Amino acid sequence: MQKMKFNVKAENEGLAITAKTGKHEVVLDESSQMGGKDLGPNPMQNVLASLASCENVTAHMAAKEMSFDLQGLSFNISGSFDPRGFMGEPNVCPYFEEVSIDVTVTTSESDARIKELQEKVESRCPIYTMFKGAGIEMKDNWVKA
Repeated sequence: MQKMKFNVKAENEGLAITAKTGKHEVVLDESSQMGGKDLGPNPMQNVLASLASCENVTAHMAAKEMSFDLQGLSFNISGSFDPRGFMGEPNVCPYFEEVSIDVTVTTSESDARIKELQEKVESRCPIYTMFKGAGIEMKDNWVKA
């Protein structure tokens, strides 16, 4: 299989950035308290939203392969980081130290099968594995709706 390439072109207006990829456009910004205009999510929020989206896509692919009855997924993801790293403190990590992922799975499947799906997602999701590779503590909780 050939490698996939992705491209994003972005232009700024103050702290806001409009990122274009293909026919899609995403606006990211900071809150007014951080000097932005709050025109969109900030980059850290966007990363967590991307994690939810990536896990969703991976779960649907894995569910199809497993003949898993996946009727729906609901995500609640939060991340914590120490802003001192972003502000230039050299001994503080400037990215998420910990990410908590709560997934509610709508399905007729057993808890054991949900666990199997979770394991497949966590081993195959590109964004999840990137977080793990960066040493971010991932706290995962998948439950049946």
